[in-house]
Amino acid sequence: MFVKRVAELKLLEEQYASIGSNLVILYGRKGMGKTSLLTEFLSGKKAAYYYEGMECEDHLQFQLLRQQLIKGEESAPTLDNARLFSELITEEAEKVVLVLDEFHYILKNGSSILEALQLLGHPNKPVMIVLCSSSIRWVENEMLESLSGYASYITAYMKLKDFTFVDFVNRFPVSSVETCIYINSILGGIPEYLDAWQESQSVKDNIKTILLNKNSGLNNAPQQFLKLELREPAVYNTILYYLAMGNRKLNELHARTGYSRAKISVYIKNLIQLDIVEKLVPLGDEGRENAQKGLYRIKDNFLCFWYRFVFPNTSELMLGRIDKVYDQCIAPYLDQYIGEYFADVCTEFLKLMNLHNRLPANFMWWDRWYGKNGTIDIMAQSADKKTLIGRCLWDEANVMPQDYLSLLALAEEAKVIPDYCYLFSKKGFSDELRQMTEGRDDIHLIGLVDF
Repeated sequence: MFVKRVAELKLLEEQYASIGSNLVILYGRKGMGKTSLLTEFLSGKKAAYYYEGMECEDHLQFQLLRQQLIKGEESAPTLDNARLFSELITEEAEKVVLVLDEFHYILKNGSSILEALQLLGHPNKPVMIVLCSSSIRWVENEMLESLSGYASYITAYMKLKDFTFVDFVNRFPVSSVETCIYINSILGGIPEYLDAWQESQSVKDNIKTILLNKNSGLNNAPQQFLKLELREPAVYNTILYYLAMGNRKLNELHARTGYSRAKISVYIKNLIQLDIVEKLVPLGDEGRENAQKGLYRIKDNFLCFWYRFVFPNTSELMLGRIDKVYDQCIAPYLDQYIGEYFADVCTEFLKLMNLHNRLPANFMWWDRWYGKNGTIDIMAQSADKKTLIGRCLWDEANVMPQDYLSLLALAEEAKVIPDYCYLFSKKGFSDELRQMTEGRDDIHLIGLVDF
């Protein structure tokens, strides 16, 4: 099921509609929906050509490209590079669109394909060339050098991001908000992964089928992703496993892995560049003496789930002991795991409300405060120093007055005076808390029915 990326489609169409030639860079992790987006964009365009690069030598790459661009013509193999691309635009009345997918493969073993980019300088025939790649590190670190002088022709960069929670709700119209939060926390926002989720099955059955079955396509997806983007997967596997198990400080990772702090820092920097890991920095300077400093966490929900629950149980899963792994290693800890990512969903909810001016102030800075005695799940500040704090509770008990009071105690440790408090709950709120907060504009109780 294709959930339209409205903003991305609009940008592609704007590039196509412009008068001159365009060179667009479209990239994102494999499974992010690049091909689906391009299919939607190319639909109805008569002068549109698509080629997906292969891992092969340069001469074969160009032979395959010729076959794709000039199908069925016996003379195609005899055309040289320059003539092939020249004929591509002279025979078309409308603006030509040429998509070269997995472009990093195309350039890996040769550069003759770069002759296609000469079309961008054609004086009379504008052309739109879209270079796509699923290698984030290659695009961000090596691509410009590989393109040489053609980099100056680039008119737009597009990096596809994970689906937002709003996208989840649209993607799974039959599922409840609670189920969508489970899906989000387990699979993350990669469209291809979401296609494996069956709305007719329970969360438990989906986990067992999609992630614990050794024959599932997603069972080994993290390893394939790391091997595409990074060298030394053994080192990254080790660091990601210990991060997923809750070792968030550099010293903790040093003690667990035996790697030097300098080495860990280098590898974490690479993981941050890939949007896999993030460094947690407290908002503002107040209360820093009570905050935990130098913390890291896996921000990619799917990878965190996989390294937390699948990776350490690989041997059992290879023996087909799916029920045992789920019942003993996942079920008792699942809601605790979901809790942290529930806070991400709640933050997104508030940011969306903020965007539509439905919060009591316009909040510009958002973060999470990790204290020595607990966490403020949401902390935000406005330009005029108004402060919002929030707590997000994902358990089967109603939120009680003491939960609110403990949030205020953490705010005191953080040395902030909250102007507004937001309490989020999976289950609901006690009558006592509702009575305590009734009629107050500074305290807001939000349940799943409010999403």
